[in-house]
Amino acid sequence: MKCFFELILTFLLLCPASALASGFLNDTLYSAGRTVSSPARICKDDLLLLGALAAGGLAVYSLDGQIRHAFLRSKSGLNDDIAKNAEKLGNGGYDAALVAVYGGAGLLLKNERMQETSLMAAESFLAANAAGTLLKYSVGRARPYAHDGKRRFTPFRFKTARTSFPSGHTVSAFSVASVFAARSDSPAVKGLAYSLASCVALQRVYDDKHWASDVFAGAALGTAVGRWVASRKDRAGASSAMLVPVYSRDYSGAAAVFSF
Repeated sequence: MKCFFELILTFLLLCPASALASGFLNDTLYSAGRTVSSPARICKDDLLLLGALAAGGLAVYSLDGQIRHAFLRSKSGLNDDIAKNAEKLGNGGYDAALVAVYGGAGLLLKNERMQETSLMAAESFLAANAAGTLLKYSVGRARPYAHDGKRRFTPFRFKTARTSFPSGHTVSAFSVASVFAARSDSPAVKGLAYSLASCVALQRVYDDKHWASDVFAGAALGTAVGRWVASRKDRAGASSAMLVPVYSRDYSGAAAVFSF
């Protein structure tokens, strides 16, 4: 997480304030606000989807204990190594680095679609995590390793052991993966994006960091925000954002430029 904040700070320092103020930050705050306030705008189709997700979530919740014990029984040296690597895919610092590298590659290749996708992924990542963090502290669910059971909820305790719902790593992974999947026409890319994100979800349960219902909720939240950001940007126009190089005597970097 420290690495993630360093990357964001560097981005803020290198980008002109006017570009950030009028574009990326406003878009991110808008997305986060829409995510948090979405229950007030539910329509009939949304209700059906929400109902299906709620039913699925309750089904997973009812099996939280059994799923946890099944994963604990699956411990092995090989599985530990796989889980260790999978954890990185949901780590904020690694996700931010992936998005930055992809955007930088788009800048070097002069590929506007890659640049746009990286900005969408960054917006989705920040907005989804803002909503996820608010939920974490509001719900205050005990993590499995706290041994307080799956029904232990203590809102606004601000302790790591009380921030199980939803899984932040899973939110991060799916918020980025869903943007890449939505922006690609390749079934292979879509499958790879969601498969890697799913590895993160499985790792969080395997390492006893979260209940299965926590990662279910995290996957739903991250995917919903990512797909919404990608669809909104596509409707607004494919050339609404791009990265451009910025050079001066004191620094060099990239700026996010938005058109309206």
